[in-house]
Amino acid sequence: MRTMRWITRQSVAAATRRGKVVLSCGVLLWGLNAPAASAPGLPATLAPDQILTRMEQRYESQLRVLESYQARRRYSVAHTMLGKPAYLVVEEQYRAPEEKLFRVIERGGPSEVQGRVFSRLLEVEQETTRESVRQQVDLNRRNYQFTFEQYDPAARAYVFAAEPRGSNPYLLRGKIWINEQDFAVQRIEGEPVRRHSVFVRQTRFVHEFSRFGDFWFPVRHRSETDLRLFGRAVLEISYFDYHWQIQKEEQP
Repeated sequence: MRTMRWITRQSVAAATRRGKVVLSCGVLLWGLNAPAASAPGLPATLAPDQILTRMEQRYESQLRVLESYQARRRYSVAHTMLGKPAYLVVEEQYRAPEEKLFRVIERGGPSEVQGRVFSRLLEVEQETTRESVRQQVDLNRRNYQFTFEQYDPAARAYVFAAEPRGSNPYLLRGKIWINEQDFAVQRIEGEPVRRHSVFVRQTRFVHEFSRFGDFWFPVRHRSETDLRLFGRAVLEISYFDYHWQIQKEEQP
């Protein structure tokens, strides 16, 4: 039984490491409001290329404006063979353009998950904050082929299929929802472009954002990974307690 639990923990570690694909995207998708067109005519009057251009412009605007932010997040991993779920609560400090620090507030559950899963997820977030890495995984037409699918009236968003142009392990394949009012990405569904372990059969995730003032920040993440022989592992992340600062205007 101990051997089975050890193998399961290694499999869960490999599975949840795939959350880094979504986490790297989550780091990048904040922004300030772009000028909004009139909502009633928007779905009929904007071409897909125009929607994508505004999404990219919004993101570039946030890079110029966001100076720093602080937030908290709670990670949890569940699997029947792990016994009790593992969890980690951290405080995050970000300062543009590349500084990101984490402080552990609380933790619990198997030490293997703490070391092999949560620690690795935090390392990946710091890695993808670097501009040289970030530019390779940004949600833009340089890194993805986007195909318009539909307008979602319930979400008030445009839905695009996203197909990666390369094999970078941080890329994803799936769908994105672009808010009709200010062109922020408000939802991502899909799977990582590459599998990172022979134990992993498939991983599917949902990553959601909400608006805070003029910014959209990640609020929820859920990944479900089917493991060969060992069932399903679930990674959940909740993001909360945001505080942010914008760049001060330079005096002429």
